[in-house]
Amino acid sequence: RRPAGGRDDALSESQLFPPQLPADGEPAQPADRRPAIETPRPVSRRHDLIAAGILTILATLFFADVLVGVNNFYMRDLTRYYYPTKHLLREIVYGGEFPLWNPYFSAGQPIAANPEHEVFYPLTWLLLLPSYDLGYRLHILVHIYIGLLGMYALLRSMQLRPAAAAFGALTFGLGGIYLSYINLLPILFCAAWLPLTCLYTRKFLLRPSVRDFALASLFLGLQFLVGEPTTVMQTGFILGMYALYRAWYSPRRVKAAIAKVASVGAISIVGLAAGLAQALPAMDHVTDSARSRAFDFTLVKAWSMPWAKYAELIFPNILGHISVKNVMWYWGGGLYAGMGSPFLFSIYCGLLMAALVVGGAFVRARGGRFVLILAIFSSLIALGGNTPLLKWMYDAGVATSIRYPEKFALIGIFAMIIFGSQMLERLIARDEELRDSTLGFSLAVLVVSAVVAISTFTPYYGRYFMKIWGLTAGRGTSRMVELSGNDWIVAAVRAAIVVLLIWSIRWVKLRVWIAAAAIFVIADLGLVVHELNPRMPSRFFTEPPAVNREIASNRRDFRVFHEADWYGTEATARKYFSTGSAVYWVVRGGLFPMTPAGVGIATVMERDYDKTALVPTIDLVDSVWDLKRAGVAEWWKPFMAMSNAWYRGVYRDFDEEKKRTKGRFADAKPIRFEEGPHYPRYYFADRLVTIKDRHDFVKKLTEKRWSSAVAFTTMKAFAPSTGRVVATAERANSARIEVESDGTGFLVMSVTPHKYWNVTVDGRRVEPVITNVGYQGITVPRGRHVVEMRYRNRLIEIGAAVSAATLLLLLLTIALSRRPTAA
Repeated sequence: RRPAGGRDDALSESQLFPPQLPADGEPAQPADRRPAIETPRPVSRRHDLIAAGILTILATLFFADVLVGVNNFYMRDLTRYYYPTKHLLREIVYGGEFPLWNPYFSAGQPIAANPEHEVFYPLTWLLLLPSYDLGYRLHILVHIYIGLLGMYALLRSMQLRPAAAAFGALTFGLGGIYLSYINLLPILFCAAWLPLTCLYTRKFLLRPSVRDFALASLFLGLQFLVGEPTTVMQTGFILGMYALYRAWYSPRRVKAAIAKVASVGAISIVGLAAGLAQALPAMDHVTDSARSRAFDFTLVKAWSMPWAKYAELIFPNILGHISVKNVMWYWGGGLYAGMGSPFLFSIYCGLLMAALVVGGAFVRARGGRFVLILAIFSSLIALGGNTPLLKWMYDAGVATSIRYPEKFALIGIFAMIIFGSQMLERLIARDEELRDSTLGFSLAVLVVSAVVAISTFTPYYGRYFMKIWGLTAGRGTSRMVELSGNDWIVAAVRAAIVVLLIWSIRWVKLRVWIAAAAIFVIADLGLVVHELNPRMPSRFFTEPPAVNREIASNRRDFRVFHEADWYGTEATARKYFSTGSAVYWVVRGGLFPMTPAGVGIATVMERDYDKTALVPTIDLVDSVWDLKRAGVAEWWKPFMAMSNAWYRGVYRDFDEEKKRTKGRFADAKPIRFEEGPHYPRYYFADRLVTIKDRHDFVKKLTEKRWSSAVAFTTMKAFAPSTGRVVATAERANSARIEVESDGTGFLVMSVTPHKYWNVTVDGRRVEPVITNVGYQGITVPRGRHVVEMRYRNRLIEIGAAVSAATLLLLLLTIALSRRPTAA
């Protein structure tokens, strides 16, 4: 352990628990008048193992029902996106192909190039376990353990004793912001490796070694393999700022800054090379997809963090509850205009953590200014449209790709957790000045909580509550007032316990105090763990009854146009989605996109939830709604014909369904799938019509009715001959179509065009043309021919080769390099 003078005492080192390094801010400056504190006793290896074991056991207990398969996570994107998309990835691989192309969404979209699917991330391949559901649950849960143990290792390397390091690990791995990522899998997977990336980068900056460089690059490479760009950027920012911070305490600041920033740059370059399999095709995909177009700033503003959310650091439910018995009661939804709920469910890290951070700021603890700089930067971006900064950046074309500003809260929260853990170390060491400042803040929180809690027993509380949050009187509002009142009582009790803990540290034996504080922190965080990640029973993830009863079994032959999914604001939709705890059962029973992919059903003309659809798909969907707005009767028919759509999903009458189910909407079938003509996926056009662009396309569809086999292209039109599709054989990344043409015909392929499709006729390559805005077609000469389509992305091959070589080199370096000995 580090004595008060700042000297390092070595501990035995391993990859998970490295030797202790100088605490942030060393060497000590003469101006720093730190109060005398107790020197901790040396810590044995056994203490680290006990701490790691306790963290592991706690995570297991909190998520035991998911681990054993009784329940599973379902909130938000998990049901609507990740559970079905991970399933289709597994099915493609089990079919003997690499998942390059996703044939289930929007007539086909890239899958490996899209970071939302994390195809190249090693832990994604847990999905290939014999039980898909088990693999899916494990590939989420394993990141809880990685986050907890990684944060513990990082904090131990900063010379914090096991108790303080475990405290920081708990507030990170079981804190609000990290648990909010469970329904945002790419962010969860990327953030899980952040502590370990910081750990070995910090070690390298303090005592350069080849092994630490390789480990830092490896963990950053894993983040690049996940490919979540915002979290990778935040990681880079933290590393770069830390390099400058270390340089500030060097005798030659400028020279040290250049050297340390260059070191971070080198780690970043090698990390990028390790993750190039995902990074390279992902960057290329941006230019071809919806991400190539700037997001509307109203969307950016809607997902900006409101100022009021800062109060959540002290009062976890001040803005509402994400889930109470599977129902959301979020009265702060009006702060997210048009969305009704936050992007990050919570940023709460525990009241004791908040008290320590504020207390450390009051005593001007070393490192506090650095944390403040990170927190200010983090806040300015996270606040998004709630400050002028992001709008200025947006107008300047700098930040047009930022969709969820609230993501950037991670930088500030991460820095605060590290700082707060360091303050707990000082508090345990009997730092009286810190104790007094932390106690003062806690008393202030107690007074506020108690006053408001008392006011909840008066009739005035409900009135002001509704006024503050812009609510109107009603049954739902009454429930919110009741929940809020209970929250303030709990807040007062929580604050009273923190006050008692901080006051008593002077009088109670250290081991007893640490045990009491640990119990409180676990209970405090435990109150929000389940709420942020509610569960559904395992039967929720089975195939819904509507599939077999209403949709043909030959699912590979057709697609579904789920029109009802677009009408979320209309009266019938609002009724179905106001059924309380049955809401997600409505999603399941109605096969809302993207859930059909989980049962092998392809969809078209659906919403682009992750904003990664190819540009032709976006243009086609825009054309669909332009035609509807033009008032064309049965506007959907030409698009269903072009799209191989056999079924159209529309809402059932709500009152009839309520009567049929006797109000049990968990058993409801909210969507009726109307069967139409069986339009083929590949067909010969009976007429070619030349168009200038998609607007001309809509105009021509508006002017007259066309046959179901018409084809609109930008090429010069000719009179196509009749033809027949004799046979087809499709796989995920390819298709073989046997055709026969009576003359020069035009074959329409209702597959989304992309530059990596290779189309041949009898082995000779032909260049397909964009057809019907969102699909493709080729000219076919007279006679019988074999048309083959193959999807191959060379950038993936290049990136994978570089990643494989880099990862192999890093692993060999780690294995062969000697572990550095402590001074």
